[in-house]
Amino acid sequence: MTEAIATDLPDWEGRQRIAADRLDELRRERGVATLEGKAFDSRQIVDAEAELDAVAAAQVEAERRRRVEQEAATQARRVELRAHLTETLELRSKALREAELAVYKLASALEQLLTTSKDASRTIRALGHNAPMNLEENSIKLRASLRMAAILGPVCGSSFGRISFPIARGPHLADGTSLLDSWHDSDALKIASDISKVITPENNHE
Repeated sequence: MTEAIATDLPDWEGRQRIAADRLDELRRERGVATLEGKAFDSRQIVDAEAELDAVAAAQVEAERRRRVEQEAATQARRVELRAHLTETLELRSKALREAELAVYKLASALEQLLTTSKDASRTIRALGHNAPMNLEENSIKLRASLRMAAILGPVCGSSFGRISFPIARGPHLADGTSLLDSWHDSDALKIASDISKVITPENNHE
């Protein structure tokens, strides 16, 4: 009888060699028996041939199953990657929309910062004082650029495409303000002395 083939054994080439060697040995024994006039049970050769065929067939089937499993794993991975790509592209689109909105908001806020600074300077002059240098447009832009660089630097580095940023490393920026303070608070400290001279009634030329 042909022994059952365990299809989960990985070394089919090794089993095929063993089966082929066994068949060759039986054929040699049959030749010796014929030469010496002895009886030989040829069913052993039939069984050995069947065993060799079964091992060869099992090897082919094992390889087929391996390819099927590999293809299934590949397809599953592709499905997973497509799902990840779809999710990633959705997040990317969301980031683009948020970035565009943020830039418009930044542009509007910076425009208002410059406009209100000019308005404050005109009002200070109207009260009989010299406009503070810290409210001049160049000074405002310098401090704003340093603050934006400090915020964007960890992500953008010293440049982002064609936009370059000044060096803005802590704990103090080039304008003398501390990175521990918020942009708002650092600006308030920067103009506090000049503004107090104007806001305080006794310092006004009334």
